Amino acid sequence: MKSVKVLAAVATASLLSGCIVVATPSHADTHQRKQLTLDASSLSELDIDAGAGSLEVRGQSGLSEIRVTADIYTDSKYRDHYELSLTEAGDTANLVAKNKSTSGFWVGSSPRIDLVVHVPDEMTLDIDDGSGDMRVTGISASVNISDGSGDIEVEQLHGDLKIDDGSGEMELSDIRGNLTIDDGSGNIYAKNITGSAVFEDGSGDLTVKKVSGNVTVDDGSGDISVQDAGGLTILETGSGGLSVKGVEGNFEIDS
Repeated sequence: MKSVKVLAAVATASLLSGCIVVATPSHADTHQRKQLTLDASSLSELDIDAGAGSLEVRGQSGLSEIRVTADIYTDSKYRDHYELSLTEAGDTANLVAKNKSTSGFWVGSSPRIDLVVHVPDEMTLDIDDGSGDMRVTGISASVNISDGSGDIEVEQLHGDLKIDDGSGEMELSDIRGNLTIDDGSGNIYAKNITGSAVFEDGSGDLTVKKVSGNVTVDDGSGDISVQDAGGLTILETGSGGLSVKGVEGNFEIDS
């Protein structure tokens, strides 16, 4: 019997109607940098809809516009197969940064758009992100994040923070507001929270330090460590160790 060997890093073969079709893998070998600006004097919120790529949002006091720097990585054959726009509707700015297609066979890096966004620090953020690491800092308003995968870091936030995350590590610090986390998997580290903190966690270790309000935990698996909290309610511990120190108010374990 005659066999056909195809190296995965070079090509993929499919048998169609007795013919062998070889698809050559692609790679993101083309880099473009684009910059966008939008007057923010009448805007109070920024909605970000991002696909694959890193995202950094920096709040800046006294800034009167939104500034976006986008590093776009595509295959040379599809260098224009992306969407990048910054528009406004009412008091809301809308930033869209997505590759139109990432299907196929990729060697090395796949298409992505890395974003660095500067905003007035008092601007509310609503972020819907596909994949890639994210960092948000210096915002004096509420932040809502829906993320597929990738690490998340949020610090120096003067407002409530809500995160709905699929997978990836989280590091959250200096949050002057309430914290609400719904996480699929990945370790979570949260400290210096002025307000309450609610964690619904699928898997991964949870470390919480210095929360002024009550901490509520519903956990599937992973170690739990809570230190210096106004109160603690554990709805479910799942599997993993539990360490508690310095809880000033009520301490309840329902599971």
